[in-house]
Amino acid sequence: MSGCGLFLRTTAAARACRGLVVSTANRRLLRTSPPVRAFAKELFLGKIKKKEVFPFPEVSQDELNEINQFLGPVEKFFTEEVDSRKIDQEGKIPDETLEKLKSLGLFGLQVPEEYGGLGFSNTMYSRSQPVGAMQPQSGAEPH
Repeated sequence: MSGCGLFLRTTAAARACRGLVVSTANRRLLRTSPPVRAFAKELFLGKIKKKEVFPFPEVSQDELNEINQFLGPVEKFFTEEVDSRKIDQEGKIPDETLEKLKSLGLFGLQVPEEYGGLGFSNTMYSRSQPVGAMQPQSGAEPH
């Protein structure tokens, strides 16, 4: 009785539907709402849903100033104080480095300010990521 529905089970139409195989296309017609196509599938097919993509989130001038003030000391720390080669050779991140990362607020970028974080938006967080990528990735764990 695939695709015939529960309401037909007690009617004469139910007898007619027995043994009927309903194709996937016909099954879609039985739905009450139109099928929703995935964004990635539409993109693959060359169809961009502009209302879902644009406008890209804008960063306000205040946020831009805040992120620039934040990134200066972070860049300086990574270029002058972090020795990635040593961290990789020893396989551990020194406690001093972790404390400095903590004092710079790098463990609470997206944590709301009322909980002691910096409260960065997703866009601000994304803009801060290239700074950490300046140093080669380390497989070391905090020690």
